[in-house]
Amino acid sequence: MDQHEFEYWKAITTNNARRWVEDSITRLNGNGALYYTGGEDGVYMRLSPVGKLTVGTYEGAFPHIGEAVFSPKMERQYDDINGAFKAACQIGGKQLLDMLSLDAVPQTEVHDDEPGITFGMMM
Repeated sequence: MDQHEFEYWKAITTNNARRWVEDSITRLNGNGALYYTGGEDGVYMRLSPVGKLTVGTYEGAFPHIGEAVFSPKMERQYDDINGAFKAACQIGGKQLLDMLSLDAVPQTEVHDDEPGITFGMMM
Protein backbone atom coordinates (compact mmCIF):
# COMPACT_ATOMS: atom_id res chain seq x y z
CA MET A 1 0.00 0.00 0.00
CA ASP A 2 1.48 3.31 -1.03
CA GLN A 3 1.00 6.63 0.80
CA HIS A 4 -1.91 7.71 -1.43
CA GLU A 5 -3.79 4.43 -0.80
CA PHE A 6 -3.03 4.73 2.91
CA GLU A 7 -4.50 8.26 3.09
CA TYR A 8 -7.54 7.13 1.10
CA TRP A 9 -8.14 4.24 3.52
CA LYS A 10 -7.80 6.53 6.56
CA ALA A 11 -10.44 8.86 5.07
CA ILE A 12 -12.82 5.96 4.40
CA THR A 13 -12.29 4.53 7.87
CA THR A 14 -12.86 7.88 9.56
CA ASN A 15 -15.94 8.77 7.50
CA ASN A 16 -17.58 5.36 7.91
CA ALA A 17 -17.11 4.86 11.64
CA ARG A 18 -20.33 3.46 13.13
CA ARG A 19 -21.88 2.96 9.65
CA TRP A 20 -22.15 -0.38 7.89
CA VAL A 21 -19.62 -0.93 5.12
CA GLU A 22 -19.34 -3.88 2.74
CA ASP A 23 -15.93 -5.35 2.06
CA SER A 24 -16.20 -5.81 -1.69
CA ILE A 25 -12.98 -7.86 -1.79
CA THR A 26 -14.62 -10.65 0.23
CA ARG A 27 -17.57 -10.78 -2.18
CA LEU A 28 -15.47 -10.49 -5.34
CA ASN A 29 -13.17 -13.30 -4.18
CA GLY A 30 -16.18 -15.60 -3.85
CA ASN A 31 -15.86 -15.79 -0.07
CA GLY A 32 -19.43 -14.72 0.71
CA ALA A 33 -19.89 -11.28 2.24
CA LEU A 34 -18.40 -9.21 5.04
CA TYR A 35 -20.21 -6.22 6.53
CA TYR A 36 -18.60 -4.13 9.26
CA THR A 37 -19.30 -0.88 11.05
CA GLY A 38 -16.34 1.04 9.72
CA GLY A 39 -13.64 2.51 11.85
CA GLU A 40 -10.60 0.82 13.28
CA ASP A 41 -12.66 -1.19 15.81
CA GLY A 42 -16.31 -2.23 15.64
CA VAL A 43 -18.74 -5.05 14.90
CA TYR A 44 -18.98 -7.25 11.84
CA MET A 45 -21.18 -9.82 10.12
CA ARG A 46 -19.63 -12.45 7.85
CA LEU A 47 -21.74 -14.61 5.52
CA SER A 48 -20.08 -17.73 4.15
CA PRO A 49 -21.00 -19.10 0.73
CA VAL A 50 -22.56 -22.14 2.45
CA GLY A 51 -24.88 -20.04 4.63
CA LYS A 52 -23.05 -19.58 7.93
CA LEU A 53 -23.62 -16.16 9.52
CA THR A 54 -21.01 -15.05 12.04
CA VAL A 55 -21.45 -11.90 14.11
CA GLY A 56 -18.79 -10.45 16.35
CA THR A 57 -16.35 -7.66 17.02
CA TYR A 58 -13.10 -6.67 15.36
CA GLU A 59 -10.08 -4.64 16.40
CA GLY A 60 -7.14 -3.14 14.59
CA ALA A 61 -8.58 -2.67 11.10
CA PHE A 62 -5.72 -0.44 10.16
CA PRO A 63 -4.72 0.24 7.52
CA HIS A 64 -7.67 -1.87 6.29
CA ILE A 65 -10.23 -4.48 7.41
CA GLY A 66 -7.93 -7.29 6.25
CA GLU A 67 -5.60 -6.43 9.14
CA ALA A 68 -8.33 -6.71 11.79
CA VAL A 69 -8.48 -9.33 14.52
CA PHE A 70 -12.00 -10.82 14.46
CA SER A 71 -13.68 -12.14 17.61
CA PRO A 72 -16.82 -14.13 16.79
CA LYS A 73 -19.63 -13.80 19.33
CA MET A 74 -22.44 -15.74 17.57
CA GLU A 75 -22.67 -18.18 14.67
CA ARG A 76 -25.79 -19.54 12.98
CA GLN A 77 -26.08 -21.91 10.05
CA TYR A 78 -28.77 -21.22 7.43
CA ASP A 79 -29.83 -23.31 4.44
CA ASP A 80 -27.82 -21.12 2.07
CA ILE A 81 -26.24 -17.69 1.72
CA ASN A 82 -29.62 -16.16 0.89
CA GLY A 83 -30.99 -17.19 4.30
CA ALA A 84 -27.89 -15.81 6.01
CA PHE A 85 -28.25 -12.59 4.00
CA LYS A 86 -31.87 -12.11 5.14
CA ALA A 87 -30.83 -12.66 8.77
CA ALA A 88 -27.95 -10.18 8.38
CA CYS A 89 -30.39 -7.57 7.05
CA GLN A 90 -32.59 -8.08 10.11
CA ILE A 91 -29.63 -7.83 12.48
CA GLY A 92 -28.13 -4.83 10.68
CA GLY A 93 -31.43 -2.95 10.71
CA LYS A 94 -32.38 0.03 8.62
CA GLN A 95 -28.82 1.32 8.37
CA LEU A 96 -27.65 -1.88 6.63
CA LEU A 97 -30.72 -1.92 4.39
CA ASP A 98 -30.07 1.70 3.43
CA MET A 99 -26.48 0.82 2.56
CA LEU A 100 -27.73 -2.05 0.38
CA SER A 101 -30.49 0.00 -1.24
CA LEU A 102 -30.88 -0.07 -4.98
CA ASP A 103 -29.57 3.50 -5.16
CA ALA A 104 -26.37 2.75 -3.24
CA VAL A 105 -25.19 -0.60 -4.63
CA PRO A 106 -24.34 -1.49 -8.23
CA GLN A 107 -26.85 -4.05 -9.48
CA THR A 108 -24.64 -7.01 -10.20
CA GLU A 109 -25.12 -10.59 -9.14
CA VAL A 110 -22.42 -13.14 -8.53
CA HIS A 111 -23.39 -16.73 -9.26
CA ASP A 112 -21.42 -19.39 -7.47
CA ASP A 113 -20.46 -22.56 -9.34
CA GLU A 114 -22.64 -24.52 -6.94
CA PRO A 115 -26.27 -24.74 -8.12
CA GLY A 116 -28.80 -22.89 -6.03
CA ILE A 117 -26.45 -20.31 -4.54
CA THR A 118 -26.89 -16.80 -5.85
CA PHE A 119 -25.62 -13.72 -4.10
CA GLY A 120 -26.88 -10.33 -5.03
CA MET A 121 -29.66 -7.95 -4.13
CA MET A 122 -32.39 -10.25 -2.86
CA MET A 123 -34.85 -8.49 -0.61
